[in-house]
Amino acid sequence: MASANESGDAIEECASAKLNLYLHVGARRPDGYHDIDSLVVFAEFGDRVRVKPAESLELVRIGPRASDLPAVQEDDLCVRAARALGRLLGCEPAFRIALEKNIPVAAGVGGGSADAAAVLRALCRIWDADPFSSDVMGLAAALGADIPVCLMDRPARIAGTGEHVVPLPDVAPLPILLVNPGVPLATAEVFSAYRYDPGRPAAPDVLRTASADELLEMLADRRNDLDAPARECCPSVADVIAALEALPGCRLARMSGSGPTCFAAFEGVAACARAEAELRVQHPDWWVMATRTRP
Repeated sequence: MASANESGDAIEECASAKLNLYLHVGARRPDGYHDIDSLVVFAEFGDRVRVKPAESLELVRIGPRASDLPAVQEDDLCVRAARALGRLLGCEPAFRIALEKNIPVAAGVGGGSADAAAVLRALCRIWDADPFSSDVMGLAAALGADIPVCLMDRPARIAGTGEHVVPLPDVAPLPILLVNPGVPLATAEVFSAYRYDPGRPAAPDVLRTASADELLEMLADRRNDLDAPARECCPSVADVIAALEALPGCRLARMSGSGPTCFAAFEGVAACARAEAELRVQHPDWWVMATRTRP
């Protein structure tokens, strides 16, 4: 059978928005990083990547958020991922990568990481390589802390700096509303403002995820440790969470990752849709998207 590269067929991969349902951050390590503990899920909403053979490596950006990306393509994670995987496998990355950008840039929901992970999965399909091998997962971790879990593209608990990924079965899907105030917030800035509190109680280690109610009950005992520094760096985060908490049917409102995107979980799809419509009227300058997390 001809490979996708030999036949000239295009390979498509979803690059789903990543959500940290909780995020616990440890003390700063000697290497400057922090150990984390987080439950990560992926939304039905996201970017799309389409890879097709070409004479050389080329990146084309399309979609409503394409113009928000930096003009220099050599630094794009998609390009770096393709080149790195080519070096690892001894293959020439001669492809046209079309990135349909729907996720806001610098939003804290792993858009760039998900895009790079989608490129890695697509090229692994073309080159008949295992995307979850230790070599490819190590390459992903070297490219960015969020890329290993985005490569898995399924609910998982992550630890270390993000390189330890444990897939979780039976994580109930949730209707969620994603909201971004339109103010970019750099991850490095948030971590620079973070102050570790050794006296903060540890959350229970058991993850009860069999149903939506059990999942939300479990999340109530956990937190996002970057919430306070993110609010310090970007006061709009507090405005978004307050607006979400005031919406009818909201079960949980929290910032995802290092922000500034926040999410609210709702008791049903209809309530989430009504909340989306209401918030679009209240804050027309915010980016608002109703979706669901994938099980």
